Amino acid sequence: MAATLRPKSHLAAPAALLLSLVAVLASNVWIVRTSDDFTCRNPGTVPVRSVAIVPGASVWNDRPLPTLKGRLETALTLYREGRAKAILISGNDTPADPEVRVMRAWLKEHGVRELDIWADEHGSRTRDTMLNAAAAFEVRDALVCTQDLFMPRALFLARQAGIEATGIVVPMTLPRSTVMVVGEVLKTTVAFFETLV
Repeated sequence: MAATLRPKSHLAAPAALLLSLVAVLASNVWIVRTSDDFTCRNPGTVPVRSVAIVPGASVWNDRPLPTLKGRLETALTLYREGRAKAILISGNDTPADPEVRVMRAWLKEHGVRELDIWADEHGSRTRDTMLNAAAAFEVRDALVCTQDLFMPRALFLARQAGIEATGIVVPMTLPRSTVMVVGEVLKTTVAFFETLV
């Protein structure tokens, strides 16, 4: 009697899940490891670059919230020490989410010349920020100011855009939640495949 062949469709879902997990893990490990050589925690030891890039983050009541404020303070330190000749602020610029306007006002309040503030009002994602920096502002070398959780993705996107980027780690003011970490892992995976695949 001939053997009955069982359909293997019940294996498709677990196999797809396993492949997805491998893709997520591999892309994140690769991006994190390749960013290590370009990451610095001490602003006083970084090389002089044309610009410090500040990716956007949340604002409230026309003031930067702690995550964004930390990025701005780091960029300001680099600027005052002459390690960045200008500061590129990038984010949303809408009535509901005026990141760029708030960042510009904060920098001017702290003594940065208007001429040295470069504003990208279309940086709704980190990928857009880096592509715009390279294309619209002709940035070829930069210091990227962001928190360590977000740094590998930011540096990967900057360098893929053709920018010789060094990351300056900004202290985290908020505790790392599971949601925040998982969200960043997924964003990093998307950045990898969107850029290279």
